[in-house]
Amino acid sequence: MALALAVVVLIGGLAALPFLASQPRPAPDVVMTSIGGEATALSSLRGQPVLVSFWSTSCATCLTEMPALVALHQRYAPQGLRTYAVAMSHDRLETVTSFARRRGLPFEVVLDDTGAVARSFNDTQVTPTKFLIDGSGKIVRVYAGFTDFADLQRRIEGALGG
Repeated sequence: MALALAVVVLIGGLAALPFLASQPRPAPDVVMTSIGGEATALSSLRGQPVLVSFWSTSCATCLTEMPALVALHQRYAPQGLRTYAVAMSHDRLETVTSFARRRGLPFEVVLDDTGAVARSFNDTQVTPTKFLIDGSGKIVRVYAGFTDFADLQRRIEGALGG
């Protein structure tokens, strides 16, 4: 009986994910510090769309998607998109820094060494997970797991007003 109830709750929760992922809600006011030492308060970026992408150097999907994330950033950064790639707390600074340098990542790379950034974003633990934040500071879309980059691109264009 308890197992059946747990299955129903799990299925209902999974069915609600697309709906919940598309409901705008305020982004957390968190400070992210890049591996280069630059601290940025998310609230200071109001007026421009922001993409916060949680990833890990041990996540095969994250590494596979990284070139698409780079291309997306390069296409929309000149129009105002800010991109933050947040490495999870289990990653080591040396590994993240080496990866970012080897790949020439053009956006801000953050090591969430205490897990505070992930906790502020609904205790994110799944990688990759991306949060698209519009210019008013609202999370307008969450992508967990493989990213639908065509959908993300359309939403970024909408957030940029074009």
